Amino acid sequence: MNKQAIFILGLLTLFFGTAYAVSKIGGTNIQEENIITNEGVVSSIESNVENIENVTPVVAEEKTKITPNTILTLKKYYKDCGHTIKDSAEVPDEMVNLTEQEVIDKYPSWKLDEFSKDEVILTREMESFCGEHYLLKEEEGKVLIYTVDGDGNKELLETTEIAFEYVPETDKIILKNGIYVYGKEELNKIREDFES
Repeated sequence: MNKQAIFILGLLTLFFGTAYAVSKIGGTNIQEENIITNEGVVSSIESNVENIENVTPVVAEEKTKITPNTILTLKKYYKDCGHTIKDSAEVPDEMVNLTEQEVIDKYPSWKLDEFSKDEVILTREMESFCGEHYLLKEEEGKVLIYTVDGDGNKELLETTEIAFEYVPETDKIILKNGIYVYGKEELNKIREDFES
């Protein structure tokens, strides 16, 4: 072989040898970097999994709503006579599924005293007389019941079947002058006393 061919063959061997060595060294570094990077990713993922396990799940707070079984209590305070009338009933259909804020928004003239799934209490001040003032009086041998308004005006509510002649003597004197009674409960109690 001539010198020129040996020289070219030597150059080619050197070139391919260097290329091979560089690829081996560079490939190892690339693989090592990938291993290091992959190990970092794996350890990062493991760390995040541990953090996720230690996190307390956030549960959206469920707002209390009115149900069909909720009791609605309306308390009306009458300024002119100073009495409070309290009525309770099941909630109307239009209130079912309302939240506390929705009740406040829907009924602005009422004050919300209590709100739960079991009971809703609304209070309102009235600029009037309560309408539960009664007068029991004897007229023509019978006991009559009148309603009395804030101005003292009376209106016949009922002529009872209570015979005045059978009322005890002490009550006859009181009934002649008239007995003022507040509230339906008190009216019914006095009425039962006279009937017995």
